Amino acid sequence: MPDLRIPYGYHLPHYVAATITTEGAMLLDTRKKGTWFAVNPPGAHLLTELLDGATLDLAVQSIADHYCADRADVWIDMSKLTADLCDRGLLLQPALGRPTW
Repeated sequence: MPDLRIPYGYHLPHYVAATITTEGAMLLDTRKKGTWFAVNPPGAHLLTELLDGATLDLAVQSIADHYCADRADVWIDMSKLTADLCDRGLLLQPALGRPTW
């Protein structure tokens, strides 16, 4: 039976396989012949936070705290990474609203 739940946070599409560790992440896009994408440790931290349901703002704060980095700099880098992953179809954005059925 198909999974009819609708994801409300960031999530990976069904064609992306991911391995995420504290040392980084590897994303495999299985469309066509398959393409690997490597993500550095802060990017892996971002993915972990977003896939666990955090907003981008909360994920950025967590990364800034963890790395003792300037929040504004982290925001710039992580918002660019998030946009790039979404543009490539490797990460799907949260749904804008709940179904009304």
